[in-house]
Amino acid sequence: MCYFCDSSQNLESRLKVLLPDDVGAALMDGVVLCHLANHIRPRSVASIHVPSPAVPKLSMAKCRRNVENFLDACKKLGVPQDKLCLPHHILEERGLVKVGMTVQALLELPASKPTQLSAV
Repeated sequence: MCYFCDSSQNLESRLKVLLPDDVGAALMDGVVLCHLANHIRPRSVASIHVPSPAVPKLSMAKCRRNVENFLDACKKLGVPQDKLCLPHHILEERGLVKVGMTVQALLELPASKPTQLSAV
C-alpha cells in the first residue's frame, strides 16, 4: 500500500520532476522538499544545499540543514503544528506517512498574497 502516492504525484506535477519508486530516499536530503517550499512561496528557503558532480551525495549535516529549513518554511507558511513531521521522519526515512501529511498540508495552503514590507 502506498501511503505517499498522492503526495508524490502532487510533488512531481508541481515541480515537474519524476521521483523514483523509493520516494523516501529521494526526499531524505531535503533538496526536493526545499524546492517545493520555494515553489509554494518563492524564497521561503533562502539557501538549499544541493549535490554537485564533484560531490554527488550531501553530508548528513547538509541534509539536516535542508530538512530543518524546509520544516521552518512550512511553519512560517502556515502548516499546522499537528501536520508537521519531525526531521528524523525525513532524514531516516521513518514515517513517510507523516512526511506525506506535511507535504499535503503545504500543498493545500491557500495561495499566498504578496506581503507588504512595513517600516520599522
